[in-house]
Amino acid sequence: MTLADKVRKFCEYQDRSETEVRRKMAQLLIPIPEREHLLQELIEEKYVDDERFAESFIRGKVNQKRWGRTRLNYELRLKGIASSIITEKMSEIDEETYYKNLEYLIERWKSEHSEPDKQKLFQYLIRKGYQTDEITKAISIKL
Repeated sequence: MTLADKVRKFCEYQDRSETEVRRKMAQLLIPIPEREHLLQELIEEKYVDDERFAESFIRGKVNQKRWGRTRLNYELRLKGIASSIITEKMSEIDEETYYKNLEYLIERWKSEHSEPDKQKLFQYLIRKGYQTDEITKAISIKL
């Protein structure tokens, strides 16, 4: 199996950002000129697409891990996604699902803690990536 095949297989496994693919090629010690050529091939062949990556990343993290916008934004920036793509894809988040996730996290926290400490709950939701005003509003309704 060639190094190019290894990179293709890496991209087939799940959606990848350009930055992740560049890191993988560096890890595999592919020479720099070959990296750029291979990356262009992968983009043309639709193995790598930052928009598709951002969309599936957001969908997965909102539905599975119940992350908020702040955490999503941060993680996508770490993956090398352009601000314009992040803004566009974040606007596609279903508001109803987003707030149901926040409510679910609060209810789960309450059920796991006999004496819910608002400060600890607040910090937990901040780590999940929700914004202060969203948390304050949801806590005032749910507690």
